[in-house]
Amino acid sequence: MNKTLAEMQRKEFVYECASRALAASFSNPAAKPSIASMVRDADKLWEELQEWETLRQESQL
Repeated sequence: MNKTLAEMQRKEFVYECASRALAASFSNPAAKPSIASMVRDADKLWEELQEWETLRQESQL
């Protein structure tokens, strides 16, 4: 996917991050992360990035 974060919807972002995490997990099968944890982590990352973006915009005012 070649969209910027600003162009993505939450579900798109979570899907993209979780699918990349799943692909990366195949290179280290000993880690055995769950898909649910990958989705939770991606969703949390979305929230943190949105918060960071809001703070960044407020600091530019």
